Amino acid sequence: MIRLSIRLRLTLWYSAVLLLGLVLFAYGMWLALQQRLVSGVDGRLAQKAEGLGIMLSSEGPSADIAHLQEEIAEYLKEVPTRFLIQLRTDAGHEVFSSANPPFVFPDRTSSGPAFRTLDRDGNRFRILMERIDCAGRSFGLLVAGPLDEVQAALSDFRRLILMMVPGVLAAACLGGWWISRRALAPVDEITRVARSITVQNLSKRLTVPRTGDELQRMSETWNEVLARLESAVERTRRFTADASHELRTPLSLIRATAELALRRQREPQQYREALSQIDREAKRMTDLTDHLLALAAADANSLEMPLAPLDVNRIAGEVVQENRALAESRGIQLRADLVSTPALAPAHEPGLRRLLRILVDNALKFTASGGSVALSTACSQEEITIEVKDTGCGISDAARPHIFERFYRAEPFQEVDSGAGLGLSIAQMIARAHGSLVQVESTPGKGSRFWFILKI
Repeated sequence: MIRLSIRLRLTLWYSAVLLLGLVLFAYGMWLALQQRLVSGVDGRLAQKAEGLGIMLSSEGPSADIAHLQEEIAEYLKEVPTRFLIQLRTDAGHEVFSSANPPFVFPDRTSSGPAFRTLDRDGNRFRILMERIDCAGRSFGLLVAGPLDEVQAALSDFRRLILMMVPGVLAAACLGGWWISRRALAPVDEITRVARSITVQNLSKRLTVPRTGDELQRMSETWNEVLARLESAVERTRRFTADASHELRTPLSLIRATAELALRRQREPQQYREALSQIDREAKRMTDLTDHLLALAAADANSLEMPLAPLDVNRIAGEVVQENRALAESRGIQLRADLVSTPALAPAHEPGLRRLLRILVDNALKFTASGGSVALSTACSQEEITIEVKDTGCGISDAARPHIFERFYRAEPFQEVDSGAGLGLSIAQMIARAHGSLVQVESTPGKGSRFWFILKI
């Protein structure tokens, strides 16, 4: 099957529509011109018949056939014309005829003037039949006029149309081809540039024509798609690099610890210490793998968190109780400021518990000894606000926009054991699954406040 280009299809459609329009226009003009010319002939026939009627009606009752013939012949000498005149009696006897041979009177279906078109000896005539009263008697009058001038005019018009239509159509086809080529040139340019864009140069963008039409909108849309694709690829690259780095560190420690333990004979206590370090690093790898799997599931839209009515106060109290021993070991006051009434909201219990653990653990990590961390809830008729507030080191203005990015850790904390930088990313992911967002307020040196809202 032959596939035609858009340019050729546009030209063919344009030419076909134009040809149909020209044919209909030419046919309509031809019919109008024919009607106008024939109407002119009919008008002249009517004038001639009226003149003869006036002339003959002036004859008295005593006028005989011979006298009428003389009067008609005299009238035709005084008013020369190309029209042919016939007059006959009701009985069918010819009184006068300037046509040789005479016309055969067609059958009439009406008593008034009647116009007909007749063919005679290869020529066409327009005739007018009318009844007139003369010398006390009734006669049938036929006035005929040749249509050769009308046919000549129509023939010239038809010849002109047949010469002009192909020329106009050819010029229109060339013009349509040129216009479609100009109109689709930006599409070819967009295609050329799009083919040159690969994963290695996703920063390249299409040139946007400032035309305000579909091509401009298409170019802008393509640039937006490329920007999103570049961002996604960049995140994937960074995610892969950071994940490789984070996994390499515990693997290296596990391998180094095992090699050192196996290099020579050691005391049982030394073996226990080596195995404990390997266990800690293996646990760290397990947690990191769990985080990566959760983020991958969220990216693939396959993370399922069915919501059900849940007492948020109960979950918050349990999370505080789980982390109280850790807080006390670091000299940090951890408390729960919960509303007295049950705070019921649609939530996913494991997800909500994990979100609160991340926020509390994050607050404890960056709060010095002697500080405090508070997990609180506040209820209204439509929503529940859950807040984790600490008196820690706070977050700088430069770092605050990036804290929810994967593997991000602010400069002062990259060297401390602050995790892989995935906790807040996972917390934000869980909050989105609950139709909310984790928000933050922080003052460097004075602490931070994280909160999110659950709709009742």
